[in-house]
Amino acid sequence: MADKLTNEIIDANYTSIVPKWGYPKFQTSKGKKNNFIDNILNLLFWQVGNKDKKQNQQKSNLSPEQKKQLHQKTKELIQKDKVTSKDIDQQIRKYLIESEKEYKEAVATYKTYIAPSYWEFSPAYFNLSGLFGKTYYANRYPSYLDMLWTRDLLSLHGKWDTSWFIYPSESDKIAKMLRDRATQLRQEINEALRKWITVNTELEVQYRDIEQIREKLATREEKYFQTSFYFTIYHEDKEKLKEEGRKFEQKMWGFSINVKPAIHRMDEWLISTGPFGLDELWIYRSMVTTSLGGSFPFISSDIIEDSGIMYGINLHTWTLVIFDRFSRKLPNYNSVVLATSGAGKSFAVKLEILRYLMLGIDAIIIDPENEYKWLIEKVGGVYINISANSHQHINPFDLPPKIEDIDYKPGDLLRSKILDLIWLIDVLLKWLTPKEEAILDKALQETYKLKWITFEDEDVTDKKVPMMQDLYYVLESMEGWENLAIRLSKYVTWTFGSLFNKPTNVNLESGLTVFSIRDIEESLKTPAMYNILNFIWTAIRAKKRKRLLVVDEAWIMMQHDLSANFLFWLIKRARKYWLGVTTITQDIEDFVKSPWWKPIVSNSALQLLLRQSTVSIKALAEIFSLSEAEKQKLVASDVGEGLFFAGNQHIAIKILASPYEKEFITTDVK
Repeated sequence: MADKLTNEIIDANYTSIVPKWGYPKFQTSKGKKNNFIDNILNLLFWQVGNKDKKQNQQKSNLSPEQKKQLHQKTKELIQKDKVTSKDIDQQIRKYLIESEKEYKEAVATYKTYIAPSYWEFSPAYFNLSGLFGKTYYANRYPSYLDMLWTRDLLSLHGKWDTSWFIYPSESDKIAKMLRDRATQLRQEINEALRKWITVNTELEVQYRDIEQIREKLATREEKYFQTSFYFTIYHEDKEKLKEEGRKFEQKMWGFSINVKPAIHRMDEWLISTGPFGLDELWIYRSMVTTSLGGSFPFISSDIIEDSGIMYGINLHTWTLVIFDRFSRKLPNYNSVVLATSGAGKSFAVKLEILRYLMLGIDAIIIDPENEYKWLIEKVGGVYINISANSHQHINPFDLPPKIEDIDYKPGDLLRSKILDLIWLIDVLLKWLTPKEEAILDKALQETYKLKWITFEDEDVTDKKVPMMQDLYYVLESMEGWENLAIRLSKYVTWTFGSLFNKPTNVNLESGLTVFSIRDIEESLKTPAMYNILNFIWTAIRAKKRKRLLVVDEAWIMMQHDLSANFLFWLIKRARKYWLGVTTITQDIEDFVKSPWWKPIVSNSALQLLLRQSTVSIKALAEIFSLSEAEKQKLVASDVGEGLFFAGNQHIAIKILASPYEKEFITTDVK
C-alpha cells in the first residue's frame, strides 16, 4: 500500500512539515527518526490510504481471456475513422476507465522513484537531495570554432548535464537584420576614417563576418539559426563545485567561448538542462550551418571501431572500447603500459594477447618473472627458458636470413651481424674503448673467416656459423689483447658459458612464444634480453606478418645505453614489418632516467596508464601532460582502471574480462 499512497503526494506542499525544503524533523515515540515517506504517510495520508484500499476492492475481477477480448475491441475502435457513444458499451467503458487509472498509477509510481527527496535553490547554486549543482550558459562565441571542441567538452571528468536548443530562423527577416547591422557598422567605420581616427578592430571584424554571412545566405550556402547552450555541473561538496566551475570556465575560455553562471534563475536552468526538452531561459546566440555543424557533438570520447578487439569499458560514457592497434589510421602499432605493481598491467596485456591470438595474430613475449607460463599451459605455445642451466639456447653469431624486398651486396649480412655483436659484447663487458672496438671488429672478421664466411660471399645459407668460444680463441691468439680474451672467458668456459656459447635450438613458428629470463643472474638480464630481441627481430624481418612483441619490465633494457638504443631502434622500425611492440614497466622512475624513454613513448601510438604511486605520478604528468583530474584518477584508480590513449583520443578505461578469460590469464606465478 505504501507504493499507492506515495502516488498521492507527488504534488503535495510539505513546507509546513519540512522547513525550507530540508530534511524532515519528525521523531517517533522512542526517539528514533523516521524516513521522509513514513512520516508523511503517518501524519497526513492514512485516510487517503484507507479510501484507496476500499476502491481497489471494488474493482472488477476480469479473467486474462476477458481482458484480451476487451483489449482487441478497444484496438478496433481506435482504428475506426469515427466512433460514436453507441459503439462503446458499458463493459468497454469500464475497461477503459480502469486502464486509464492503472496507467496514471504506474506513471505516479515512476515519478516517485525518480523524484528527489528535496531541493533548495540559492542565487549561485541549487541543492538537489544533497547534490549541489550550478548551471552556465554561453553568451558569446568566436568567429571560428574548432570542429573538435565538443569532444574535449564531453570528455570532462565528473558529473554534468548539457543541452543544446536549435531554432531555425526565417531567411527574409535575417537578411534584413544583417543588412541593417552591416549599414550601421559601415557608417561607424566611415565616420572614424573621416575624422582620421583609428578604426576599432572589433568593428572591422564584425563587418567582415556579417558580409561573409550575407553572401553565403544569398547563395544558399548557409542557413541561419538561433541556438541556446546550457551546461550544468554537479558535485557533492559545495567548495569542490566552485573549483569544478572555475575549471569549466577556463576550458571554455580556451575555445574563446564566454560562459556565465545562471544567477537567481537556478530553477529554470535545472529544467533547461534536464531530460524535458524545455528551454525555460531563451538566452540564445546566432549561428550559421557550418558553425553549428562544427559545434554539434558528433565527435565524442568513444573509441569504437568496426574491427579489432575489446579493451574494456569507457568510464566516461560506459560504452565498449573496441580498437584495432594494427589500424592504418595510427602512425605505428606500438604501445606502452605503465603502472605500479599489482595495478593489473600484466592482466591487461595478457587479455590483449589472448584476444589477438583468437584473430590469428602471433605473440612473442619476453618474460622476466615467469608470469606468462600459465598462459602457455592453457592455450599452447612454446615456453623457452633462457638460463645457465637451460637446454634451450640462442647463438648470437647466427647470420640473419635475406629479406625478399632488399637488394643485398656481398658481405652485407656479415657486416650487420658484426655490428650487432660489437654492441652485445660491449654490454657484456660493461664498456669498450674505441681501440678495443676496432680490435674486436678485426677479431670477429677472423672468427667468421675460420668458418669460411667472408665479405666476398654472396650466399652463406648452408655454412656453419661460429660461436663465442671461436672469438675467444682468436682474441687469445692476438698478441697484446689477452686481457680482452680473459674478460670474455666467463661467457665461454665459466658458469655463463651456455648462455652465449651454444648453437641455436629454438624457433618462432608457434603462435605464442614466451622467453623466460627469470633464472638469469641480474647482471646478465640486459645482455640476455638484447640477444633475445636481436634473435626475434631477425626472424620477424624474414617473414612479414602481424605479430605482437611484449617486452615486460622494459626498465631492464634501459640500464645500458646500447640495449636501450636497440629497443628504440626496433620500436621505430617495427611498423614496416607488421610488428606491434608493447613496452611494459612498473619502475617509472628508472624508466624515465634513461634518455631513450621519450623517443620510445613518442613512437608508441597506444598508451595504457593504470594505477600510479604518488611519487611516480609527477614524472608521468610531465610525460603525458596530464590534467589535475587525470592525475587524481590514476592515483585513486582501482585495479584494472586507468587512462587509455589511442592516437589523439584518450579516455578513462576499465579493463574487463569474462570469467572464462580470467581462467586463462590468471596472474598466479607458477
